[in-house]
Amino acid sequence: FLDGVAFPGGKGEKYELTLGSGQFIPGFEEQVVGHKPGDEFDINVTFPEEYGAEELAGKAVVFKIKIHELKKKELPAVDDEFAKDVSEFDTLDELKKSIIDRLTKNNEDMAEHEVEDAIVDTMTETLEGDIPEVMIEERIDEMIRDFEYRLQSQGMNVKTYLQYTGMKGEDFRKTFKEPAEKFVKTRLALESIVRAEKIEIAAEDIEKEYQRLADVYKMEVEKIKAFVPEKEMIKDLSVNKAIDFVKENAKITVEKVTKAAKNAEKKPAKKAAAKKETAKSEE
Repeated sequence: FLDGVAFPGGKGEKYELTLGSGQFIPGFEEQVVGHKPGDEFDINVTFPEEYGAEELAGKAVVFKIKIHELKKKELPAVDDEFAKDVSEFDTLDELKKSIIDRLTKNNEDMAEHEVEDAIVDTMTETLEGDIPEVMIEERIDEMIRDFEYRLQSQGMNVKTYLQYTGMKGEDFRKTFKEPAEKFVKTRLALESIVRAEKIEIAAEDIEKEYQRLADVYKMEVEKIKAFVPEKEMIKDLSVNKAIDFVKENAKITVEKVTKAAKNAEKKPAKKAAAKKETAKSEE
């Protein structure tokens, strides 16, 4: 209730709340703790100043609560039976090894991506000329459409997302500005390499990529082709080849700083500080 009047979106029945999830505004969950089934009570909270719905931003409200039931999550024993239930492995040791292998592979992939990002960042820093704002805005539109699609696959929409996060529409769009600008700069830099190095894509590589996408999205190849024109596919594959070209020709230096080196760097600073203190005492 806001000033004693029910406000839109403030009512819910038999909602399942997981304590500690942070689903509601700050201060809500803390006032639920300690109550038992059958309890009816009020929760007094204040919406954040930056809350998405302007009519509620910074306003103190009251929620009338009734606890219907309490549930407790019980974690299963982590043993061979658990491994069989949650995976294709028969023993816990096999499951653990699979997890370790997957994490190792993920770390290797992350390291590879970090190298790529570092190389691309260096390239974009040397890119001269202003980036047309229209290209950045178009990229933002693409990113928002992709975000909306992912929300829809989870049964949500942007309006609901903004309500949950308390974000305003214009602030939501601004979150895509920096990555969109970086994407456009990167794309332009890589496309310039494609032209300079006369990078070409074989027909069989194009077909392989269409098939890969079809497998990933579990769709027919022809449908993928309808979504992604061959001209765009060639551009994407050419850019990927440009990244490979840059990695192969870039000089990468890996610096390893030992503990002794770190200590050595700190010592001169201490000596300098000691000299200053001596000079002050002599004055």
